Amino acid sequence: MALGLAATLGLVATSFADTVHTLDTLTYNFQVSGGGGGSSARLDHTIKTEIYCVDFANEIFVPHQNYSAYETALVSGSNLSNTRLGHNTSWHTVAVSDGDLNDATDQSIINNANALGRYQMAAFLVSQYNFAAQGNASNNGIQEAIWMILDPSSAPAFPAIGNPSEALESAATWFNSTSAPLRDSFLTDFRIVSDSTMTTCHGSSAALCGGFQEQLTETPEPSSLLLLGTGLTGLGVFFRRKRLV
Repeated sequence: MALGLAATLGLVATSFADTVHTLDTLTYNFQVSGGGGGSSARLDHTIKTEIYCVDFANEIFVPHQNYSAYETALVSGSNLSNTRLGHNTSWHTVAVSDGDLNDATDQSIINNANALGRYQMAAFLVSQYNFAAQGNASNNGIQEAIWMILDPSSAPAFPAIGNPSEALESAATWFNSTSAPLRDSFLTDFRIVSDSTMTTCHGSSAALCGGFQEQLTETPEPSSLLLLGTGLTGLGVFFRRKRLV
């Protein structure tokens, strides 16, 4: 079963920039409307994780074995050369229009962000999913917002499955109101999982082509589970406030 036509980010406990890993997709278990969502997977046949869709230009199949993948950290100074969008400098303009006075500011934060900032905002939004609700309005809006944030100008159009304005605002607010060290701490266990066979398609400033969708996942090391379950989770709840009203 195809996991929409969307890319996602991946999370694992350790990372080596040019090490090729094996990705097996297992069960499509988090479904939003119109494609996207997430599935369970394993890295290197041993590390169980969840992967989530972040772009709509490529397919990934569930179940499927032996995808060849790189993993890339989402912290300051990360080398994004093995990611689909690490070299991309031309993005579709994101519009935020929920009627708040800060709409223009939110738009500017997202549209002025580089590739790492956009991946970080997408990862933050993945942390805001209500998994039990599956394809409710809020989750659909989050998926739409992720596709918009990680939308290179060379990409095909993606479907409108929800209202992304609240999610876009929360991502921009989180990114703008936290320092780089705090963002790094929140995303310490997140990884981008990218197809190792991708190639340059339109020059060094464009997205890479070919391969499966990128995935977003999180597999905390045992020592970090307590931290993620206390202070960092609390920060995520704070930025979820508008969605729960």
